[in-house]
Amino acid sequence: MPFLLIAYPFLEFWSLLELSAQAGALATVGYILLMITLGYWLLQLAGRSALLTAGRFPSAAAIRGQLFAGEISVAFGAVLLMIPGLISDFLALYVFLRAAVKAVFGGVSSRTSSRSAAPERDIPDRTPDIPTDRGPITLEGDYSRVEDD
Repeated sequence: MPFLLIAYPFLEFWSLLELSAQAGALATVGYILLMITLGYWLLQLAGRSALLTAGRFPSAAAIRGQLFAGEISVAFGAVLLMIPGLISDFLALYVFLRAAVKAVFGGVSSRTSSRSAAPERDIPDRTPDIPTDRGPITLEGDYSRVEDD
């Protein structure tokens, strides 16, 4: 594994040299600039989407169920696109395709649909089968960690 981390930048550079040999230097520079611009644009899009998703939820407990998996995948793929080289671009394509397949075929599982019917709480309830009408629980105050003797 450490060898792969050391070899990765050299493999990326080699892939760009091969692309330059096949397509030309100007086309390679244009390709790099296009991928950086596309990655930057997708990163902005993922950030806006995450903020809009977060704005739909009134509390932090409600947001816990929504893990931003799609936004994180797009952001990671965008960062991979912004790294010059063909290997990172193919990895970004893999991340995008995997996120798209999960979005299209993943759907909502039965476990998440049954959880969404229960009222959201600030602190996870250990007994979700017993309905309570207390509403959200918020703990306030100063806290300190006590070491066991």
